[in-house]
Amino acid sequence: MNPSLTTIPELDNSLSFVMSLAQKQYRAISNQRLAQAFDITLEMVGAIKVLDHLGCIPQQQLADVLKRDRSVTKRLVDNCIKRGLIEASRSDTNRKARMLSLTEEGQRVNRESAPLLKQSSEEFFTQLSGEERQQLMGMLQKLVREDIRTE
Repeated sequence: MNPSLTTIPELDNSLSFVMSLAQKQYRAISNQRLAQAFDITLEMVGAIKVLDHLGCIPQQQLADVLKRDRSVTKRLVDNCIKRGLIEASRSDTNRKARMLSLTEEGQRVNRESAPLLKQSSEEFFTQLSGEERQQLMGMLQKLVREDIRTE
């Protein structure tokens, strides 16, 4: 018998509710640590990781990789620009395309936030064995759809 999370059986036995609760708790822990150390969010780290890996890319490609709506991605990018993490320029070939790249500050935050995020993940997933973590990753990857964008 699993412990009650909410005292509401319908919620306690709902995979989607429990999965959402776990994700929200991880975000809360990580965002608190990131805000204290770097004044950034987990979403900003995602954008930084994409640009670190892919280099200078169009904003639309960032939205596609993160599976985020365009309007949400624009707000995310604007917040990163305000913090000096990302810089935007115009494409030489497509005047409408907004090209994004990491600033030196973005590169620094990327490097320095990695150990903090690793520690957060280790602490959050401490109840799971390595095999259970791999199983969870496999199951979650099966659930993620290419055709759905998030806020």
